[in-house]
Amino acid sequence: MMSRKYDKKMLRNVIIFTLVVLSCGWVGRLVDLKVGTDSNGSLGQLIWLVSPLLITILLRSFMGDGWRDLGIRLKLRENLFPYLLSIFLIPITTLIVVLVGHQLRWIDTSNVSWSFALAFCLALVPMFFKNIFEEFAWRGYLAPKLFSLGINRFVSHICVGVIWAMWHIPYLLVLVDTTESLITYIPRVFLGLVVLSVVYGEIRFVTGSVWPAVILHTIGNAIVDTLILKKFLDVQVGYEYLIAPSPEGLFTISLTAIVGLWLYKKYSKSNVQN
Repeated sequence: MMSRKYDKKMLRNVIIFTLVVLSCGWVGRLVDLKVGTDSNGSLGQLIWLVSPLLITILLRSFMGDGWRDLGIRLKLRENLFPYLLSIFLIPITTLIVVLVGHQLRWIDTSNVSWSFALAFCLALVPMFFKNIFEEFAWRGYLAPKLFSLGINRFVSHICVGVIWAMWHIPYLLVLVDTTESLITYIPRVFLGLVVLSVVYGEIRFVTGSVWPAVILHTIGNAIVDTLILKKFLDVQVGYEYLIAPSPEGLFTISLTAIVGLWLYKKYSKSNVQN
């Protein structure tokens, strides 16, 4: 009886978390309409970014979820391979995508220079702190709670990915520069984030720590955002959906899916959850 009561409380809290995170971006957009934005961001974006972690803290502190499965310990010694994967996965997949795109003349790499290394390093620190807010909500709260509810691990990764993708929608077109139709762009973003969620979720599950996911997310943002937003790469018009090194490129999605399925198969008998 106590277990069932606890499960009901956990399910209630997961629903509360989901409703809050899916509404906070739209609240942020309404705030922006009232107070405006500038080149450094906006109050609405701040609300959007910090709300998932704030509701996590409230649910863990005051609504019975506790802190046991937060995953704050590094657990580095026993998880060297997942940590190395978190560091090198995005650089390797991005390099493959860019080389293939360059060979097919779908990506112009003429602007790539050593200044990319400096821009990448400068992006790491702000991305690291930004992703602490994201990952301690998504992989620090939602993922382990879905595991604990007894949901199939692969299905739980998909659920986290869908909610994570929906959370991005209010600010997706504010932060991403694209001329593509939303009818084709948004479904690919959804697919890309869901596939990424499998990789993030498997690493979180097997290590019992959020930090590899923070590292993976940080390096991914620092590399891909710098390459695209700083114009080091130019993807030829009409080929973005195929070869973009960002998560919505179909080739990138395919490579990520292969890694995610391989990880799931590799750790399918693992019982680590927190």
